Amino acid sequence: MASKPDISRLRVDIDRVDKALLGLIAERLGLAAQVRASKSGMRVWRPSREESHVRELAEAAGTTSPELVSRIMAELMSASLAIQGPMVLHIALEGDAQSLAALVRDRFGASIPFRHYPTTSAALAATLADPEGVAILPAPGGMHRWWNALLPGGAMEGLNILAGLPRTGAQDWPRAVAVAGADIAPSGPQDRSLIAVKHEDISAAKTLEPKATLRAEAGEYRLYHWPEYVAQDTLGEIKSKVPSAFIIGVLPPSLGQSQ
Repeated sequence: MASKPDISRLRVDIDRVDKALLGLIAERLGLAAQVRASKSGMRVWRPSREESHVRELAEAAGTTSPELVSRIMAELMSASLAIQGPMVLHIALEGDAQSLAALVRDRFGASIPFRHYPTTSAALAATLADPEGVAILPAPGGMHRWWNALLPGGAMEGLNILAGLPRTGAQDWPRAVAVAGADIAPSGPQDRSLIAVKHEDISAAKTLEPKATLRAEAGEYRLYHWPEYVAQDTLGEIKSKVPSAFIIGVLPPSLGQSQ
């Protein structure tokens, strides 16, 4: 029979690994400080880069769960972003505040400062006035119609939906979203665009893309989850058939969702 592992030896090895991890974390934070100096004129939070990096790590992690990879990287990236600049999370406290706090912690870690607001409009206004601000809002749908403020002529034009919360799980639509002034950019080939169209163009939109999923309604607009990423420079192809089409964001699939 195989002998049992020596528990004392295992504890020594665990301590050795822990110390090595802390050394690597310190090295990573030192590199983050250098990144700050090299990011002159660039936004601190780059959601497409962050998402693609976490996805690559989760795929390379073998038997380590995507949830654990995501949580670890959320804390490491949170600490790094706090070093790099004055990023602030503007959180709308609508719905279950305790559940929302857990979502934010899992996605953004604990190092980024945050402020709470009683409404989505207040959180959006604070984000629009903050060059490095990120709003955390309920996902569009049902009574959550704030997204129409991102449309042309809207009070929050220039802000985009750039990430979904939670990052992991089997859901095909997030419970909350992150909104900021950063550019819409893909994180990978499985990203989906968020395209708003006016009611009068619904039939044309369905004909053009039968797989588009209706996610929300607000006034004369409908918000569709497009089955692929649509770059701004190719939007014209869609607008030739759906004149009112307008991209307000992009969402990668959650880690763990079946593709």
